[in-house]
Amino acid sequence: MLPFPWYAAVPAALLLGAAAAGIGVFVLANTDLREVGRAVFFAVLCGIGFRPVFKAGSDFLSGTLSQAKAQSQLSDVQANTQQLSHAMATEQPQQVQTAVQKTGQTTASLVQQSASVPDEAVRIELRANSAKAVDTITSAAAKAPQASVESLYKIGLAAKQTDQTTLTLHVLDSLRSLENSGADEVTKNKAREYASEIQKTSVDPAK
Repeated sequence: MLPFPWYAAVPAALLLGAAAAGIGVFVLANTDLREVGRAVFFAVLCGIGFRPVFKAGSDFLSGTLSQAKAQSQLSDVQANTQQLSHAMATEQPQQVQTAVQKTGQTTASLVQQSASVPDEAVRIELRANSAKAVDTITSAAAKAPQASVESLYKIGLAAKQTDQTTLTLHVLDSLRSLENSGADEVTKNKAREYASEIQKTSVDPAK
């Protein structure tokens, strides 16, 4: 029931039913209008059950927007990862540090966004590129240890909070490799501390 008096609820229900019919026919099902009988029947069903249709339409739109945003962020991650690889070939630690920070920031944002992407194939691609960025950041630790460890922590935390287990484990492996590497003690201690914090982080039960 709609929260209106009957004389307002009737036209409101008709309007909402018509809108739901349009959403169901043109957005959710992409119905072939050459099959008139099937299209009309489906539209009537959508109009009668307008509440779940509106929810499905909202979820569809939200997923589409999330996927578009994630793919836009993917371009940034790929560009920053490539720039980091080029910076590592130089003898300028400051340039490497800046590239690490940019890559870490954009990758953490991508990881957060990818959790809302409805298409499984797209999610797999996004996670693969995130893992590649993690590997590149780990390789940069020799020239920018603090920035690399902090960036890995941000990415790992985002992965853990969005329940992306494989990527979380990948980051933890990277932090442990730095902990056991020939890095300075400060870097090793930070890698150990951040790995421990990621493992203790609670996962959002809504994910």
